[in-house]
Amino acid sequence: MKGIRYANIGFIVATVITVAGVLVFKDRSESAMQAVAMIGFFVGLAVYIVLDERAERREKRRPQ
Repeated sequence: MKGIRYANIGFIVATVITVAGVLVFKDRSESAMQAVAMIGFFVGLAVYIVLDERAERREKRRPQ
């Protein structure tokens, strides 16, 4: 269940980056918008992966 929580956090980060980029580059070219969307996607994905990996390491270190 924690994986979905981390995916939602990654999605929110990607959405914030994309919306901010669209507001900044709204009068620019189509390629600028596509670049912002790609950057938002990859940053959101990276946030999800980092949070998920940290959670797995935390679970492995926890005494049983």
